[in-house]
Amino acid sequence: MNTTPSHLPRREFLTVSATALAASAFHRIAWGASPENRGLPRSIHPYPNKIAWGAGILDLSGKATLAVGNDADASVIEMMEDLWQRFTFGAVELAVTRDSALKVGEFTLAGGKPPQRDADATYALKVDASGIAVSAAHAAGMRHAWFTLLQLLDADDAANGGLSFAVPHVEIQDWPSMKFRGLHLCIFHETPPHMIERAIRLAAFFKFTHVVLEFWGMLKLDALKELSWPEAWTKEQAGRLVAIARGMGMEVVPMFNVWGHASGSRIRHGRHVVLDQNPKLAPLFEPDGWTWCLTNPRAQDTIRRVCDELMEFAGPGQFFHIGCDEAYSHATCDSCRKIDRVQLLADHVNKLAAHIEKRGRRALMWGDALLERAKWPGGFAANGTPTLPTHEAIDRISRKIVINDWHYDVKGDIPTLAHFRKHGFETIACPWNSGANIRAMCKAAIANESLGVLMTTWHHLARSIPTLHVTAACMWSKDQAALGLTQAEGSLANAATAAILRKLVPAEGKFERAGWNTFELPAETD
Repeated sequence: MNTTPSHLPRREFLTVSATALAASAFHRIAWGASPENRGLPRSIHPYPNKIAWGAGILDLSGKATLAVGNDADASVIEMMEDLWQRFTFGAVELAVTRDSALKVGEFTLAGGKPPQRDADATYALKVDASGIAVSAAHAAGMRHAWFTLLQLLDADDAANGGLSFAVPHVEIQDWPSMKFRGLHLCIFHETPPHMIERAIRLAAFFKFTHVVLEFWGMLKLDALKELSWPEAWTKEQAGRLVAIARGMGMEVVPMFNVWGHASGSRIRHGRHVVLDQNPKLAPLFEPDGWTWCLTNPRAQDTIRRVCDELMEFAGPGQFFHIGCDEAYSHATCDSCRKIDRVQLLADHVNKLAAHIEKRGRRALMWGDALLERAKWPGGFAANGTPTLPTHEAIDRISRKIVINDWHYDVKGDIPTLAHFRKHGFETIACPWNSGANIRAMCKAAIANESLGVLMTTWHHLARSIPTLHVTAACMWSKDQAALGLTQAEGSLANAATAAILRKLVPAEGKFERAGWNTFELPAETD
């Protein structure tokens, strides 16, 4: 380790926290443009809740020693070694040693003494002339400290012709505002596996906790072979992505649409993954094929077997997503029309939630069917209507189900979260890829004491990747969610995201693997 002092005179640390910025008159513009943030040594996503920048610089080159306690989680150390290699391009060798003097959650890099961690902090990080040191509350805190530290590295040419990395002196105390910080990813026929890998790695690096994986006919299932296209991924292929997510500290939440979206395809193009392969399976669905037939015992059995299969595939976890949005053709067949359609829905999701609970998980459910369209302003997702009054099921649905409240055009108040809370449900707020929508949903999630936020991407993954940093910031800090603080906007945000992705998932010189699109000039799309 080499320590190179800053050319600046020694001075007190400059404290620039989210709270401090919130008090300024410049909080609604990009952080980089505000006087408080101009010239700060590094951008960090999400920005720490409490940070004090020093004047010095620590230089790392050649070889650095990572010291961890005897009880340090082996999987965390493996992840740290892997990311160090990626972020230093193999130019600085990392030697890992065990130090009995270090407590659980503590580690040092190139020296340093673990800092005292504030009572509410999940990790504390300090960089000074003596080295780099961290004190974390748990394995997740160690990961988050490492993700923050890697963003502090700045490559430079070394005297020996190699690379060295400058790390600014800094003291950080940090903690998240929300426990559940999720990303919902769809795997369509056209979705390249490396794009999903990039989204998973970036979300984990930005301290997301959960990733929902929804395979639109693109995972081969034993329960019913027609539920996947011939080109679908095998469990071995998809399992690599699960392993990546789990290795970086994220819980994988499997998802299967148990009501609407039964075609396994988008409604606008008319495909049906099952019926386009085997029309004789039509009785499993309502006449138009869009919705599962809930009175058909074979359909119910198939749904449960798929759920069991996906839970086993995803590995241990707390949640399973049952979908349940946009079920426009609910109970339209002759059998379903003979009974109470509202009760049919309630019984279906309640029994399925109980089935999932027996396997140690809790059901997540989209909330649009439980909102009456006539009672909510335009822009809110509400699919209960006089002819299909599914909103009446709100008082019959198990309160063990977590409602995922999605609204993509709303940029102001989100009263539906309070509505579900009033009815006794725990909630998760679900924005899409608009910065204003993300901030509004995160702010409402905090105000309504939601479990957290699930960012959706749907068929716009390429548009969503550059906004992950906004969601990360708003989920991590109450101030950033309340005031819409961000460190970069527009093109600068794209550049910052690309810089991190190049290290997390190297393109290896291949055009189609670089960035977050497989093209530079897009063709006409829908």
